[in-house]
Amino acid sequence: MTVYDWFVSLWRTVIPTLVGFAATALAHVYIDVDEQALATALMAGFITVYYGLFRFLEARVNPKFGWFLGLARPPAYPTKPTPAQQPVTRNPNSSYGPPPV
Repeated sequence: MTVYDWFVSLWRTVIPTLVGFAATALAHVYIDVDEQALATALMAGFITVYYGLFRFLEARVNPKFGWFLGLARPPAYPTKPTPAQQPVTRNPNSSYGPPPV
C-alpha cells in the first residue's frame, strides 16, 4: 500500500466521523436528553449508516458518490500473489538433484 492509499483510507474514515458528529449535534438539539451514552450511540449509528450508504452508492450506482466520503477513489490494496505465481528458488546446498558444478 502506498502512502497515498494509506492517506485515502484514513481520510475516508475521518469524513464519515465528522458527518456523524455533525448529525449527532443536530439530533441532540431536537432530543432533550443529556446522556453521554445516547450521544455516543447516535454518533456511531450515524457514522455507520452514512459510510455504508455512500460506500454502497459508490460501488453500485456511481463512483462519484465517493466524494461524500472525502475522495472519489477508494484506496487500492495490493493483492498477494498466489503460490503458483511465486518464483521457485532452489537451494544450492540441498541434497535434491545433481550437485552444482
